[in-house]
Amino acid sequence: MTETENETKIRIPRQERSIKTKEAILQAAMELFSEKGYHGTNTKEIAAAAGVSTGSFYSYYKDKRAVFLDSLTIYFKTLLGRIETYLAEINFSTMDKHEFILEVIDSLIFSHQVFTEFHKELQVMYHSDPEVQALMDEQFDLGRRRTLEYLLMNPEELKVDHVEAASIIVFEALNSVVDMLVFAPQNADADQLKNELAKMIVNYLYK
Repeated sequence: MTETENETKIRIPRQERSIKTKEAILQAAMELFSEKGYHGTNTKEIAAAAGVSTGSFYSYYKDKRAVFLDSLTIYFKTLLGRIETYLAEINFSTMDKHEFILEVIDSLIFSHQVFTEFHKELQVMYHSDPEVQALMDEQFDLGRRRTLEYLLMNPEELKVDHVEAASIIVFEALNSVVDMLVFAPQNADADQLKNELAKMIVNYLYK
C-alpha cells in the first residue's frame, strides 16, 4: 500500500468503539516509545500491545511517525495539565514561594519520569525531524507564556526589571535542571539541587 493510498484510508473515529481503539493504539505506542524508544519500536508491536491487528493500526495512523506525533501532543498536554492543575489550587497571596517552586520542580520531574525514554527520543528527533521540532518549539513557547502569566499575577512583588525576559530565564532554568536530574543524575544530592534552584529563583524574582 502506498503512502497516498494509506492516507486516504485513515479513519477519523466517531463512534465510541473507534475512539477507544485509537486511544488504545496511542497509549500502547507511548508506552513502547518510552520503553524501547522511537527507533526501537515498530507498528506491528504497537498493534499487538494495543490488542488490534496491524491492518487496524493503519486504519487510524498512516505510519509510526504519525502516532509518534500524536503521542508528542498528548505528552505535552499531560505535562502542562499537571502543572496547571497544581496552579489552580494555589492561593498566590498566601503561598510560601520557596515551597511553591519546589512543588513545580517535583511536578516537572514526575511528568518527565513517566516517559523517560520517550523524552530522550525527543531530544534526538528535535534535531532530525522538522515537524517534531515545530511541535516542541510550540510547547516550549506555551510554557514560557504560562510562566509569564504566573509572574504577572503579582507584579508588585517582583524585583526584576523586565518580566518577560525574567519569565524566559526562569522557564529555561527549571527545564535545564529538571532534565539534568531526570536524565543525567549528578553526584550531588537531588534534594539539595532542587532546594538551591528554588532558592535561586525566589531570590532572583521577588523583593
